[in-house]
Amino acid sequence: MLDSSYFSKVSTFIEKEFHPLRFFSSFTASLIGATLSIIWAVSCSHLIFTGSLSPYISIGIGLILVSNIVTGLFIASRTSLPGIIPSIQEPPIAILSVIASTIIAQSSLDNIETTLLTLIVIIILTGLLSGIVFFTLGFFRLGSLVRYVPYPVIGGFLAGTGWLLVSGIIKNYAGIEISLNNLSQLFSWDILSHWLPEFIFAFLLVIILRFYRHFLVLPSIMFLTVVSFYLFLAITGISLDEARVMGLLMEPMKQDTFLPALSFDTLKNADLSLVFHHLPKMFSIILLGVIGLLLNISGIEVALQKDIALNHELKITGIANILSGLMGGGLTSYVSLSRSVLNHRLGASSRVVGWLLSGFCALALFGGMSILSLLPEILIGGLTLFLGLNFLVEWLYDGWWNLSKSDYFLVLLIVISIGFWGLLQGIIVGLIVTMILFVIKSSRLSIIKNSSSLFHSSSHVQRSSLETKIIKKHGNTVYLLDLQGWLFFGTANQLFNKIRNRLYDGNKPSIKFVLLDFRVVNGLDSSALINFIKIKQILKSYSVNLILTNLTQKDQEKLDKKVGLQDNFIHTFEEKNIGLAWCEEQLLEQYYPVHKSCKLLETQLSNYFPPSVDITKLIAYLKPFKLLPGELLFSQGQLTLGMYFLESGQLSVIKEITSGQRKCLRTYKSETIIGEIGFYSQSNHSASVIADEHSSVYFFSSHAFKRMEREEPKLASAFHKFIVKQLIERLQYREQDMQNLLS
Repeated sequence: MLDSSYFSKVSTFIEKEFHPLRFFSSFTASLIGATLSIIWAVSCSHLIFTGSLSPYISIGIGLILVSNIVTGLFIASRTSLPGIIPSIQEPPIAILSVIASTIIAQSSLDNIETTLLTLIVIIILTGLLSGIVFFTLGFFRLGSLVRYVPYPVIGGFLAGTGWLLVSGIIKNYAGIEISLNNLSQLFSWDILSHWLPEFIFAFLLVIILRFYRHFLVLPSIMFLTVVSFYLFLAITGISLDEARVMGLLMEPMKQDTFLPALSFDTLKNADLSLVFHHLPKMFSIILLGVIGLLLNISGIEVALQKDIALNHELKITGIANILSGLMGGGLTSYVSLSRSVLNHRLGASSRVVGWLLSGFCALALFGGMSILSLLPEILIGGLTLFLGLNFLVEWLYDGWWNLSKSDYFLVLLIVISIGFWGLLQGIIVGLIVTMILFVIKSSRLSIIKNSSSLFHSSSHVQRSSLETKIIKKHGNTVYLLDLQGWLFFGTANQLFNKIRNRLYDGNKPSIKFVLLDFRVVNGLDSSALINFIKIKQILKSYSVNLILTNLTQKDQEKLDKKVGLQDNFIHTFEEKNIGLAWCEEQLLEQYYPVHKSCKLLETQLSNYFPPSVDITKLIAYLKPFKLLPGELLFSQGQLTLGMYFLESGQLSVIKEITSGQRKCLRTYKSETIIGEIGFYSQSNHSASVIADEHSSVYFFSSHAFKRMEREEPKLASAFHKFIVKQLIERLQYREQDMQNLLS
């Protein structure tokens, strides 16, 4: 049982939507929209039901009006943005006109009913399948996937649609095929007089609407055209029958036209082989319907600065098209950009607009079919020509200024392909050329984000000053390459050339290590493996070690399977920092083999102080102690009580990021100092330090330092200079690393 809140909501809705001013806006917008929809229905039917099917134009109008009524009612009731309305769009009409022309050409005059039913089955089946695809994409939230269709391909298709609309109307009025062989005949006066008036009208419409973009311009021109036409008939004394004979008006249409539904009898009498033959074109209508819906929704969002629930709109549009097909409509319909924006500009952001528009279309269907035959042919044909010309001007004229030359070339190629071979073939050509251009462009993009050496970079391992100098001295023998993007044949070949050129460069030190970091690599294509085999071969011939870092498990398995990573000169590490530290260790093993030998702290410090400084006095102020593996030196947030000298062993700096998550920031080797900055700033420790192995540490407390300043001021001064020198040296190396990243 309905509660009082329901009636309250209904009452509020009626009071709001049927307020005189708001209802007037909705009524005006729906009347304008219905007029455009009805005239467009006549134009579309005129384009599809040509030749031997021209007596059945009223059936085409009925199919379109039923689609408008059903989808208009449902979408207006369920849309996330009240005021937006659906309509039959140009791309499906253009493709259906091609299908209709093909079916008519393949059929005989004795088989008109079969031809008609075959076309109707195709129309309704396309609408049903479109609805299913729309709903499926919305249900699984896959609408955004269609946005990956290349923009020039969409543009080429729309321009090609424009050509099909223009050529279809001209062919319909001229009565001959448009081809190079028929050009002279097409422009002979007898035939030119049949299509030129509509073309001039459409061309003038394009020019006017480019300069005057007000939403009332098009309806006003349509109204003035009808008025001017009948004034012309009145002045010249031409009767309606004479106007029909002259081709200025349509033949009268019967009101009781039968609208076939998709029943078993319809399917039985249709030529199903032709239906299956045209399935590819039907699927192209579906694909372009999805793209068109998404583009229109995006356009409405930009024009009205409102958010629309994309997947919700896909679902309700799908249901609306399925209902339309089941109820005898079937032409693919989805939200109209121009008419929806027009409604909101008129202040008609209401669901009532769609309901009223559907009502006006129902009146035309059930009571005004004979009135539609009074529309001038120049308006019906001119409006379709205008839409086609508008597409061509937008993409072939404006595109010259707005698109890159490669994108414009692609649009032009698709249009030419559609003109010569057909719509589906044109799209296929466009996609193939897009893929080729993508490969070429991607190959030109640098796969190398940054290239450097250990002279300019370093790991997170803090080493003694002497060890660091040795690493920097021989750092140019380690070639570091940070890779990016997608690795396929083109970009992998670029990488091979880069490594080969560095090996052949006689002006630089010979390299002994090549480190490739894959942290920002999106993927590794199988075609790239050939170049990695070549990289492996050339590095092996030069006795160069190959280090691979940040490889995903999938990419590592690919390389191991096809290239082979088991050779002793190939090394893989989880992180770049670990790979850098390994390279540093290899350099120290070769150029400073005693770096692992254990030296007393007194011996270590003697390398940094002048002979006049008594190191034993300095050591006397320090407190030695041992750390076991896993034992904390100090904790994050703890007050800094002094600094630490690492005589031997290894310590790691651990940062608590979130609860339970830790990150290793730096590792300290022997002959290094820890906590000197906190020692001087008297701040809390920003991270914890833990022993990785058995370590020998000396603690220099703040109290001991103050005592040294009192008792041994010269020693304290020398210690200050020592610390400053260490910090400056460290900052210089950090600055080198930073400059390398910015270069």
